[in-house]
Amino acid sequence: MAWDNNVYCAVDIETTGIDPSAGDRIIEIAIVPIYKGKIVQEWTYSSLVNPKVSIQTYAQSIHKISVKDIESAPGLDEVLSVVRKYSQDTVLVFHNAHFDLTFLDYAAKEIGQLPLDISYIDTLEISKVVYGKRRKLESLAMEMNIPHKVTHRAYDDAFVTANVFIKFFEKFGWETIHEFLRRWMGREY
Repeated sequence: MAWDNNVYCAVDIETTGIDPSAGDRIIEIAIVPIYKGKIVQEWTYSSLVNPKVSIQTYAQSIHKISVKDIESAPGLDEVLSVVRKYSQDTVLVFHNAHFDLTFLDYAAKEIGQLPLDISYIDTLEISKVVYGKRRKLESLAMEMNIPHKVTHRAYDDAFVTANVFIKFFEKFGWETIHEFLRRWMGREY
């Protein structure tokens, strides 16, 4: 299947919990660029994030990221600046975009910036249409014979999301995949 000239960037975040309105924040982010159906390793970005809040014990057990790990990590302002640069003239790819984008919006608001204004595709939405139900990233990876594991670490999960997106793109083509192209311009709080 022929690829277009867009750069797609698979993005994943890890957080202190599941509710940014309750104070949960981003603690890790990764961006894995895809061009012409290939992951471009030298363009990848991965960073821990110091949100200056504590990490719940439950979240630490899932991500294996402790407060000590993030002590010297960059803050939300630096990381959000990187995300904005990656989102210019690209299409971001998420698995469960609403979750990640909501956290990114809260991060922007917290540091006094406007929310992201981006184009994105959600592999969770594609899976819902293809399979008739929402599919977890792990089950898609297994079904698609993607050897990389979902570890609940941002780089690993962004890498798996990139591979799932590549498989969907190669199976359905540009025209079908671009029916899932969405625009995010922040949300009401």
